[in-house]
Amino acid sequence: RTYRAAMDSDEEEMKALRSSTRYGGAPKRGGGKADDDDEDDEAPPATTTTAGGSSSSTPMVDDPMRGPPPLKSKEEAEDYAAQDPMTQMMGFMSFGKKKESKSIGIEVHNSTLRNKGAVAGAAPEKKGGIQFGRRITDPASLAGASKRAARAQEDSIAAATAAAAAAAAKAAAEEEAEEAAEAAAQQQSSSSSSSKRRPAPREDEDETMVDLVVPLPGQEAEVLPVTHEVAIQAHNKQVTAIGLDPKGVRMVVGCVSGECKYYDFGGMSEEKAAFRSLEPVADHMVQATSFSTTGGMVLVVSSDSSARLFDRDGSAKPIQQTVKGDMYVRDMQHTKGHTQMLTCGVWHPFAQENWLTGSLDGTLRLWDINATPVGMLQQLPSVHVLKCLDKRNVCIGGGAGRSGGLYPSCCAYSPSDAKLIVGGCSDGSVQVFFEKARYMKPDRILRSAHTGLVTDVAFIQKGTQSQLLVTRSMDHTMKVWDTRMLSDAKGPVKTFDNLHCGSEKSGLATSPCGRWIVTGTSPEKAGSGNSTVRVWETEEFKNVSTIDFGKKMPTKFAWPKALNQLIVGSSTGEVTMLYSPYSSKKGAMHFVGKRAKAKADHDLGSAGSGPIFNMTDPEEIKKFYSTGHGNMQRIRRAEARQAQKTMVPVRPPDKNNTQAATSDSMAFAALALKNGAKILNLNNAGQWEQDSQKALLKYANTQGDSLLGKAYETSQPTQILDWSVDESEGDKRMQGRLGGDFCRKCGQKVCRCVDYSVWSQDKKKQRTS
Repeated sequence: RTYRAAMDSDEEEMKALRSSTRYGGAPKRGGGKADDDDEDDEAPPATTTTAGGSSSSTPMVDDPMRGPPPLKSKEEAEDYAAQDPMTQMMGFMSFGKKKESKSIGIEVHNSTLRNKGAVAGAAPEKKGGIQFGRRITDPASLAGASKRAARAQEDSIAAATAAAAAAAAKAAAEEEAEEAAEAAAQQQSSSSSSSKRRPAPREDEDETMVDLVVPLPGQEAEVLPVTHEVAIQAHNKQVTAIGLDPKGVRMVVGCVSGECKYYDFGGMSEEKAAFRSLEPVADHMVQATSFSTTGGMVLVVSSDSSARLFDRDGSAKPIQQTVKGDMYVRDMQHTKGHTQMLTCGVWHPFAQENWLTGSLDGTLRLWDINATPVGMLQQLPSVHVLKCLDKRNVCIGGGAGRSGGLYPSCCAYSPSDAKLIVGGCSDGSVQVFFEKARYMKPDRILRSAHTGLVTDVAFIQKGTQSQLLVTRSMDHTMKVWDTRMLSDAKGPVKTFDNLHCGSEKSGLATSPCGRWIVTGTSPEKAGSGNSTVRVWETEEFKNVSTIDFGKKMPTKFAWPKALNQLIVGSSTGEVTMLYSPYSSKKGAMHFVGKRAKAKADHDLGSAGSGPIFNMTDPEEIKKFYSTGHGNMQRIRRAEARQAQKTMVPVRPPDKNNTQAATSDSMAFAALALKNGAKILNLNNAGQWEQDSQKALLKYANTQGDSLLGKAYETSQPTQILDWSVDESEGDKRMQGRLGGDFCRKCGQKVCRCVDYSVWSQDKKKQRTS
């Protein structure tokens, strides 16, 4: 028997197919494709060289899962043919090629690029399964081709890397030459030195090409994560609050309509659906949301006078809420809670039991979950009161009827040490409180910080220091302040003008590393332009990126450290997550490219609208109540239950039903009923009556007093027992009042609850004697 390249039988053809990559496998032996990482594959050599230089052949094992081993020469083919058939079949116990696990690669993020053009150099994906084409008879040639292709790809990557390095070196040399020429020109002209700026990009240069450069290892954090975006349609109205837990696993989004939606990034798919939705207070917008330092509780501040704590799973009932203060007390120090609508709130950055809220009553209050509850509802009182003062140095709040007062519209802790509490006020002032045992008046007041309402405040944290404070206002400006010299005389460190602010909830955010500041702008006139998100660096405060958001106005921002992703809430209820697949973690990286599970046909979530009933027709009213007051969830569940053919109803035990479930207790009950029927001369004891009293009264007149009367047949032939009931005068009058046609449930004459028309008929009670 000889091994020939030409295949004369179907057996040899199937072996060649198993050994080729066109059948989904790759040859692992001899001249096959090398795979150093697979430890389960056996050693490929077929010959060994002895000390004397002669070569001795080893048995070639035939693997039925991969076909015959690759044969490189005529001598190997002859040796293989001379082997014993049992030697060729020694590979029968092999389990074949391991199944490779599927993993999501970087190519799945190509669809979320802000520039929707085609990605250069992207290779077309190959479909799985058998591919028909030219018949391959020698697996060794295929392995050699794959090796040559891999080597060519490595050479191309090395050439591209070298070209990029040469281009970078050339650019650096040109930049150094330009700097030297500029320095020489400045020395000759003796003019004042100006700060070096980055050359403006050419008109034909694509801005996204700079962002698409792959960062070097260890420098991923230096890349601005705005190259890719994914949108989540959270609400239908403006987003007013965004909160993320410290680990970046869950997100809570609140809106103007008062609804909060919970998102779990690990359990999301491309459907981007929330796993919980709740409304803390009906018809009250959500002002702020904030997770605790451990991520176990969520602070939800609505537009009423109480803040609520919910668990991270979104339970409908809050864990605890704050008490409402006495609105008739003039001094806010003497009441235990806010007396007017809340405007802001944030959790303490380190203490897991403390948080801060602001209100229209002109105060900021500190709360402790371990405080002793007060009142009948056992709600939490405040532990400290921080008064925001107006120009007259009084705290009267800014609610309705309070002319000349002010209130804190936003608040924040210093993130590095939490020793500073900042409140932005409605008159444009910024008031700072230092940490102390007892809070009274603000320690620093920037009275002329802004001319309009302060919409948001945030700190720039660099390492362990947070010395820069950023404020955003309705006067269309954003300012940076140094907390070491807060005063109106020294003024801000930097002022950003012409940043149109179209909402009182317009926010800002700073990067976790302290390198960038982000805020949004809106068009000055409706429909005149597009909204944008702008990013500045914090060293020289230069604009490094401007992102077009179209007609959706950015409102709230979040830049969590655990994700390194910029999350933007908009006026259309959409939450946009900007990220980079090279420097971002978790968050959008979890669900981009993850397919959603197919829904079942009987999914109750798509129940739709229910039937329409005529509430003037008694039959329609009965149908309405039978459907559970129009509850479509109940209707669809009943329809699915009736359509289930495998369901066997539970039948009661009776004499005619032989398929009923039997048990010891049921058998004893059936025996007791049977014996009782014999005593009472009842023939239908095996059937169930709707009313047991009616069933017994049928035999009262015919059988007589068979149970009790026999004991008095001789002693009392004439019955002297009085079966009448004494009725008082009040009961008689009440029975008289109850006569007539009216509903005993709601008291109305024309009622649709239940048909009570038969109640007016006088029915005499049947006597048993």
